Amino acid sequence: MLARRTGIQNLASLWFAICLAAIVGSSPVFAERVVTDMAGRTVKVPDKVTRVGTIGPVPVLNSFVFALGEAGSIVNNLPPNLGGSRWRFQYVVAPSLAKGPVIQTGQGPNIEGVITASPDVVLTMDRTTIDLLARTHIPALYLSWQKPSDVKTVMHLLGELYNKEEAAEAYSRYFDRTIERVGARVDTLRADQRPRVLYADLRRMTQPHKIAEWWIAKAGGRSVTDDGRIGEAFNFSIEQVLAWDPEVIVVTAEPEIADAYNDARLANVSAIKNKRVYAIPMGVHVWGNRTVEQPLTVLWAAKVFQPELFADIAIEDEVRSFYATFFKTDISREDVSTILAGRAGASR
Repeated sequence: MLARRTGIQNLASLWFAICLAAIVGSSPVFAERVVTDMAGRTVKVPDKVTRVGTIGPVPVLNSFVFALGEAGSIVNNLPPNLGGSRWRFQYVVAPSLAKGPVIQTGQGPNIEGVITASPDVVLTMDRTTIDLLARTHIPALYLSWQKPSDVKTVMHLLGELYNKEEAAEAYSRYFDRTIERVGARVDTLRADQRPRVLYADLRRMTQPHKIAEWWIAKAGGRSVTDDGRIGEAFNFSIEQVLAWDPEVIVVTAEPEIADAYNDARLANVSAIKNKRVYAIPMGVHVWGNRTVEQPLTVLWAAKVFQPELFADIAIEDEVRSFYATFFKTDISREDVSTILAGRAGASR
């Protein structure tokens, strides 16, 4: 029995080696150049990159590529655990994703899938993935997003990778201009004019992403969970919500709005009494998380937190313009309504 199992393992290893040799041996020789990734690694990449794989937080990584107008260069599909309508705008922007192989299982790479996809380069936010990909001889770039400003660093790195530095700079200018545009108004507010805001997954009783502390403040609110924490998630209890008494609650998906209003324990919370519970929008990614749509998050939240101050902002037009300008995708007003209502993120 042991000998049989060993023989099967040897055959599998031989098959992998043959496939790898075929990929490497048959690949044409391209001019190369060197780029430095966000781990400080110098990586040789083809002079012209047309095929890219994404492994790790795939929707986030894809959104960077979308913002350069290069959606068609992504060679892989979303991982199996990201199926369903929740991520449908990934496919609206990049229909070709549906035809791509799966190159990720769980949180790690599917080496056979990577070889099948044959990308020019893989984008990842995981150092272990880079080590695992080394044997495929396919270059991998490490990207990192810790601070809000890192999104611009990532975009400039990808602009260099795709030889689209002007497109990356255009996005960075839009990011800065939008934040400054909102800041010019909210920076005049007194502390007591900024509502207490809770961004939360009420079903799990957690504030899921630290970056929400940034966009809530930038949009003219005061996050009740902003205690200087280091970790991503912040867990809390119903008792804590009552003590905070948030004036605005932003939930992670549309069905949670009804959950919040129907929860008798929350009946006396200001946001419930004043009907100020909203679902975070979701386009190619959840706007409350890290996404290139972050400037839109700030604009949307500013209208929610300070409706009179931002009454002149047509957020629907802003969304359509963003998708057309950066994602090179025209979306309908119905699509915009779906995004802004958080309906794309409704499935669990």
